[in-house]
Amino acid sequence: MRKFDCIERPLSRLFYRYGRFVALHPLPFIVIPLLTTAACAIGFLHLHPITDAVYLFTPTNAPSKRERLIVHNLWPLHDHNYIAGRTVTQSREIQVIALARDGGNILVPPYSEATHRLDLFIQNRVKIRYKHHVYGYSDLCLMWKTSGCPGNKHIHIVSDLFNHGINITYPMVRFGTTSGYIGGALGGVSLSLGPSNSSIIAGARAWFMVYHLKFYPHNISYISGLWEKELQRRLESYPVDPYITFTFLHSQTLPEELRRNADSLIPRFVIAFSILVVFSIICSVVFISGTLYVDWVLSKPILSLLGVINAGMGIITGIGITNFVGVPSSDIIGVMPFLLVAVGTDNMFLMVAAVRHTNRAYPVSRRIGECMSDAAISIMITSLTDAFSFGVGALTTIPAVQIFCIYTCVSISITFFYQITFFCALLSLATEWEKDHLHCLFLRPTIPDCDIKNVSLCTRLFWLGSRSDPDPKNVAKNLKETGAMLFFQEWFAPVLMQPIIRVLVGIWFVIYIAISIYGCIHLREGLEPVNLLVEDSYAIPHYRILEKYFWHYGAPLQVLFCYFLISLNKNF
Repeated sequence: MRKFDCIERPLSRLFYRYGRFVALHPLPFIVIPLLTTAACAIGFLHLHPITDAVYLFTPTNAPSKRERLIVHNLWPLHDHNYIAGRTVTQSREIQVIALARDGGNILVPPYSEATHRLDLFIQNRVKIRYKHHVYGYSDLCLMWKTSGCPGNKHIHIVSDLFNHGINITYPMVRFGTTSGYIGGALGGVSLSLGPSNSSIIAGARAWFMVYHLKFYPHNISYISGLWEKELQRRLESYPVDPYITFTFLHSQTLPEELRRNADSLIPRFVIAFSILVVFSIICSVVFISGTLYVDWVLSKPILSLLGVINAGMGIITGIGITNFVGVPSSDIIGVMPFLLVAVGTDNMFLMVAAVRHTNRAYPVSRRIGECMSDAAISIMITSLTDAFSFGVGALTTIPAVQIFCIYTCVSISITFFYQITFFCALLSLATEWEKDHLHCLFLRPTIPDCDIKNVSLCTRLFWLGSRSDPDPKNVAKNLKETGAMLFFQEWFAPVLMQPIIRVLVGIWFVIYIAISIYGCIHLREGLEPVNLLVEDSYAIPHYRILEKYFWHYGAPLQVLFCYFLISLNKNF
């Protein structure tokens, strides 16, 4: 019969010999990974995440990037060259939305007056001091030639016209022979039928106000950034207005909130890490046969803890190396440790389970060799498929996904390397201590389990340890199964094989597949900024109002007609 183990068998032999070698020389396999991790940890000092959401979540080959670059080159947005409504960048941009309370009409007093007061407060009352100079909105605003700050004059004009009974069309408003677009500035509009069957404004809920500041050169951009932060502070302490509420954001909001989002993952990772440590320690406990006393020889709580730490070392090394070679970082890689710790812990359990399936009467080198020949192939296949999957993901044109996949691919590969070096060496030491019947915590000789009736309760609880039989044929004495293994063998598997349970599992699997297909069919593409923010972000209400009242019409469409001059040199 033809055999198809041409890959598995040579790998099994290779890992068997490798495991024996590690068991005989464990020290280098412990020291080198520790030193490598310590060296790569320096990379965290030079970790400067990219926080530009537009760059991170826009494909590198997106037409919008090329079109925006053309506009910037042909119509550079700088002081004295600013036309309101034609900007294609959000650099140093502040957005404020004034919303009428209790369903009121924002166009009529007192709501329009409250909006006007808020606008004047922003333009006149918010100031900063920098290097002995005082800067206000009028000093930092973008303007057209010498016409002064544009502000939000259209808001006051439209409100005055509405209050004087003049019909105002929407979204294009016309004044004689001139017209303007207010679809992106006036939200929650209710319309009525006007002359010649035209749609005129009957009322509105919200005004959208924009303030553009100078962002070139860099020193002016820095001052504009200080003014943005001061505006945020002043608006957060703005007195409660009985007629309007308002939301706001500025050019630093999304990067700062993305950073907060990453920071919020740290305590969650600590919790997840702690849960995995506790779970690993509990699952590593083995009891004396027929009793509830812990077998302190076969139990391996410290080894389980080090197995979880091994995954953490892989994360640190992976991030450090990837950063050293120049790959940019992003706060999105903060999600990666959750995946890596789970995968690393799973691999640790595979190796511990494999060494427990070896005969305790055999030498340590043989036991580790058999362990590696059994578990290392499974771990390698899992790690290779995971790394390959993220390697393919790194080919995407979305920078955020690309960065995440590169860091994850490298970290998975290094975690696997540490698994078969660092943790394998630790496992060989733990197996050596097991052979010498040492306590798994204190490395002191334990009391044989055969003396359980002749020792005190304290000794039974903390110092009992099983003994192996020198005869390898005594399998019952030399092969010990954990409580978790016995549970799945003697309880879970028999219950799962019951006919009624198998039918229920089949039904549940069909339901699971149906729900999955339904979810794939109704998958909605796109990325909403609100999904990038933490739950208590002050920008969430702003995006909610934008989505509810303003994104129906959005910004005006800009069309460019570009003429490219091609010079031909002809030689006659």
